[in-house]
Amino acid sequence: MSASWWLGNLLAYSVQVALVVGVGGLAAAVLRLKQPRAMLAYWQALLAACLLLPLLEPWQRTASAPGVGAATIISTEAAGADSLLDLFPLHAWVLLVLVAGVGLGLLRLALGFWRLNQYRRTAFAIVPLPGMLHEAQALVGVGATFYFSERVSVPVNFGWLRPAIIFPTRFERMAESQQRAIACHELLHVARRDWLVNLFEELVLAFFWFHPAVWWAMRSIRLAREQVVDSQVVTLTEARKPYLHALLEIAAAARAMPVSAPLFLVESQLAQRIALLAKEVRMSKPRLIASLVIALGVLVVTGWWAVKTFWLTAPAGLPTEVMVGGVSAGPPGTDVPSAFMFYSVESDQDTGQTHSGYAGPRLAYYKVGGDVTAPVPIYKPEPPYTPQARKDKVQGTVVLTAAVDASGNVVGVKLDAVSLSRSVGAGLEESAMQTLCTWKFKPAMKKGKPVPVMVRVEVSFRLF
Repeated sequence: MSASWWLGNLLAYSVQVALVVGVGGLAAAVLRLKQPRAMLAYWQALLAACLLLPLLEPWQRTASAPGVGAATIISTEAAGADSLLDLFPLHAWVLLVLVAGVGLGLLRLALGFWRLNQYRRTAFAIVPLPGMLHEAQALVGVGATFYFSERVSVPVNFGWLRPAIIFPTRFERMAESQQRAIACHELLHVARRDWLVNLFEELVLAFFWFHPAVWWAMRSIRLAREQVVDSQVVTLTEARKPYLHALLEIAAAARAMPVSAPLFLVESQLAQRIALLAKEVRMSKPRLIASLVIALGVLVVTGWWAVKTFWLTAPAGLPTEVMVGGVSAGPPGTDVPSAFMFYSVESDQDTGQTHSGYAGPRLAYYKVGGDVTAPVPIYKPEPPYTPQARKDKVQGTVVLTAAVDASGNVVGVKLDAVSLSRSVGAGLEESAMQTLCTWKFKPAMKKGKPVPVMVRVEVSFRLF
C-alpha cells in the first residue's frame, strides 16, 4: 500500500466528511433545530456517520480520484535518482505532514494529561465541604473530590473512577447561589461521564486535525452539550439569573486552558449559551420529530451520494489477479492455482467475439471495432520507477494485455508477447502490471450494453 493509495483514499474520505457535515449543518439551520438535547443527539449522530463511512461503503478496486482521457499509452519520466523528490514524491511528503500533525495532536493530548495531573498535585482539597457543595451533590446525585487552585481560571473536571473538580480560588468570593450553580454544572458533567466523551473527541480531533468540517462538527457537539447541562442546572437550582451572572463573572477572568477536560466556559461559546439561557427555546414534539427525521433523511441521502461519487479503494492488486509470464500470480497471502492461464485467443468471424479465459469456466471477450467501442480509461495512474531501475538507469517499453470486465475493472493482466521476448527488467514489468491493475475504465459498449474486452497497453519508462 503506497503513499499515493493512502493519500487518495484520505482525500476521497475527507470530501465525503465535508459533504456530510456541510449538508447536515445546513439542514439543521434550515429546519431551525435549536433544542439542545435534539441538537446534541443530531450532531453526535452526524459525527458517528462520518467516522463509520469507510465501513458502510463498498470499497472499489480502483483509486479514489477519477481522471479523464482515452489514451492507452502512458509514459513515466523521472529526474534521476539523486533528486530528493524522486526518492520522496510529493504525495509522500504530504502524507508525512499529515502523520506528523497526528503525532503533535497526540502529544498535545498527553501534555494535557500531564498538566491536569500537575493541577491536582498543586491544588489543595476542600475539606470539610461547605454546605452548598453538599447541596449540589444531593441535587445531582453524584459525588467528586473538590479542589482549589490558583493555576486555573475556570472550573475543570476530569477523571472517571475518581472524578476531581478543580475550582479557581476566586470561586470562594462568589455568591453562594452562584457557587451552587457552578458546582451542579461540574457534577452533571461527572454524572454524564463527559470526561470520557471529551477524551474520545480529543482523539478524533488529533487524527482529523487538518479537517475544518470535523472541527466545526466537534464545536457544535460541545456547544450543544454545554447547553444541555446549562438547562439541567437551571432546572435543578431554579436560579437562572445567578447562573447567568456566574457565567459572566467567570468569563471576565478566563484565560486559555489547554487541558484535556470539559471546561466550564469556552469563551467562543459564551454568547450562544447566554442567548439560549436568556430565553426559553420551545418546539412542539411533532415538529421536533419531523425536523429530525427530515434532517437525518437528508444526511442518509448525502452520505449515500458521497460514497458513490467519491469512493474509497482497496489496496492495489488485492482483488485482482496479476498475470506473470502467462501464469496468474495472486497478491501476497492468497492461494491462486498455478493452472490459471490465459488461453490463446480465438476469433469468431461471425460475431467478432474473441474467446479467451482462465482454466475452468471460459470467459468471452469482445474485439474492439465495428459495433464494439473501446473502453475509456477514467483513472490511470502512472507506474513508478523501481529503485533498482533508477540505480541502473534502465529505460524501455513494457507492452501488456489486460482483461477489462463489463464493469470497467481490470480483472487480469499479462505481459504481451513483445515484452516476453524483450524484457526490460529491473522490476519495471511488475511495476507496470501492478499499476495497470488499479486502472478504472468506462466499459466497452456493444449495442448500448457494457461488454468485457481485451486491451493492449504500452507503458514507456524514461529517465531524463
